[in-house]
Amino acid sequence: MKPTKPEPANAGDVHLGTLLGRRQAFSLIAARCTAADAACLREIRNQKSYKSMANDWSEFCSLHLGMSHRNANRIIAHLDEFGPEYFEIAQLTGVTVEAYRAIAPSVKDQALHYDGQAIALLPENAEKLAEAVEKLRHVAAPQPTARTGGERIARIERRLAQLAGEIRELARSKPRG
Repeated sequence: MKPTKPEPANAGDVHLGTLLGRRQAFSLIAARCTAADAACLREIRNQKSYKSMANDWSEFCSLHLGMSHRNANRIIAHLDEFGPEYFEIAQLTGVTVEAYRAIAPSVKDQALHYDGQAIALLPENAEKLAEAVEKLRHVAAPQPTARTGGERIARIERRLAQLAGEIRELARSKPRG
């Protein structure tokens, strides 16, 4: 019996594999660049290096960064609160800030720790990371508390009273006619 030769790879499959590999590499680089960008923003703001080019941080952000100072501060806050791993997981899984906050204790040493395993923050693990993030989010999410009928009615009555007050205020301020 003759040994069989492996089938030659379809040129389209090879090209697709190459493109997927490139995309994984770009994703990893993008996440690290985003974290490095946040660190640069933080340094510029904290050292007040922008003073030579603008009157204040807000002006510098709009003129030289093309973003609002609120957006720049938000990016810096994410770096301060979570570290660079946040940017990597966000790039790989699309996790929101709120969801990351819930799973953050499971992220250490450049890995997401879930179910006894450490999943490295690498593009080739994106699918595993996304699954683990989703499962960890559900575990970390607070369970809704069961409310009694009386509690629900009291809450609805408070909302109705607030709405009635707003309607009265609107009626007084609007001229009739």
